[in-house]
Amino acid sequence: MEKYKRFWLLGMILLLTAGLVACGDDDDDDPSPQVQKKVYNLNAVGESGVSGTVTFTRQTDGFTLIEIDLSGTTAGNSHPSHIHANSASEGGGIVIDLTNVDGTTGESSTLVTEKNDGAAITYEELIAFDGYVNVHLSASELSTLVAQGNIGSNASGTSNGGNGGGVPGY
Repeated sequence: MEKYKRFWLLGMILLLTAGLVACGDDDDDDPSPQVQKKVYNLNAVGESGVSGTVTFTRQTDGFTLIEIDLSGTTAGNSHPSHIHANSASEGGGIVIDLTNVDGTTGESSTLVTEKNDGAAITYEELIAFDGYVNVHLSASELSTLVAQGNIGSNASGTSNGGNGGGVPGY
């Protein structure tokens, strides 16, 4: 009987030790990085009825994902969009061409690592950039704007779920 007690005790000690070792590294010392994003409003220009947001999201590979999400666009249209230098009230040249907004979905996604001149630009630089976004009616009517909004140092966007005041809920 004494022999069985020793085996039982030894078995319990081994089980306890295995359980402690298995659970000993459950703490997340290196949690997944928080997604960093900044959202800015794009306002309708004139009577276009087109408005929405532009979102800058840091990617792990050094890219910045720039997503435009508009309402009021018309199916079948394609709306050129760009980032310009300066504020919208000052005006400025095109610095970064973005993917055209699809009129059916109102959406556009562009991965960015550099400006049109080839100079590198980071997420941090983009969200601090002295610029604005223009969305045009079409490639043949670039002089007609449908939506516009200041970005970076010219606007107060919302970061990571509510900091900075601008677009609620982002």
